[in-house]
Amino acid sequence: MTKTTLAIIGSCVTREAFITRNNPDYKDSYEVGALSWQTSLVSFMSAPVVPAMARAIVPSARMNENNTSTMTRDLEKTDRAEIEALKPDYLVFDLYADVRYGIAQLLDSYITNNSNGFRKTDYFTAGKGFTTLHMMGDTEAYMQILKDALDAFFAWTNEHLPHTRIVMHAFHYTSYYREGGVDLNFIKSHGDTSRDNVYRRLLQENGKYDELYSYIQEKFAPLTIDNRDKSYYGDAEHPYGRTPWHFGRPFFTDFMADLDRIVLEDKTGAAEPEHKPSATLAQ
Repeated sequence: MTKTTLAIIGSCVTREAFITRNNPDYKDSYEVGALSWQTSLVSFMSAPVVPAMARAIVPSARMNENNTSTMTRDLEKTDRAEIEALKPDYLVFDLYADVRYGIAQLLDSYITNNSNGFRKTDYFTAGKGFTTLHMMGDTEAYMQILKDALDAFFAWTNEHLPHTRIVMHAFHYTSYYREGGVDLNFIKSHGDTSRDNVYRRLLQENGKYDELYSYIQEKFAPLTIDNRDKSYYGDAEHPYGRTPWHFGRPFFTDFMADLDRIVLEDKTGAAEPEHKPSATLAQ
């Protein structure tokens, strides 16, 4: 049986559908051939950071091997070429890094302002040679940069991946987590409320996701996996921490069921075989 090849531009909300803890049999059907990890679409479509500046951004002792590799790829912009060479059957992207992390501008290049990478460097701590921008801080300026990147992204897929189906993963942060079989709100309102304001700010980002999903659907019309109408819990025992974006297994089994449905429809001809969005749609 020929496996369906995938590339992912995204984060744990998409990547963790393709681990055996959440979908034990996914390898029977899918092969993840390229991963642009925790990279914003703005960074993904940007020019590489000039070598002299990139060399000055040195990983710190607080960064593990994966953090270092992710940051290096983000600086050098190697992911596009890997995906072009793979020519996957499907390219799945999410907007987590664009909304949650924001971007940093270094001369004429953008990188992801990743809290697991760039923000842990001495270069970032020194605060010189770059500017940062976040969706929640300056929405108008950020949205224009992101919309330009989206134009470039869909033009790139049309040119370099003409037979690849583009899938947007539309998700929301969850407001609660499950621990010991009990559902608990992130915003507690009683007991230890020290992080209530943090979670209130985080959950406000859901509105920005909604705005972006609507814009992308209207202008580019990609295939979309969208379970925002369902309620999912966060995983209190997630290996990388209890957060509104570290979901329990049902989130990922539903994602996989939706992806399976898309692939089956394509194979059986129930959907248009070459539905490719255009970067020039609906100006």
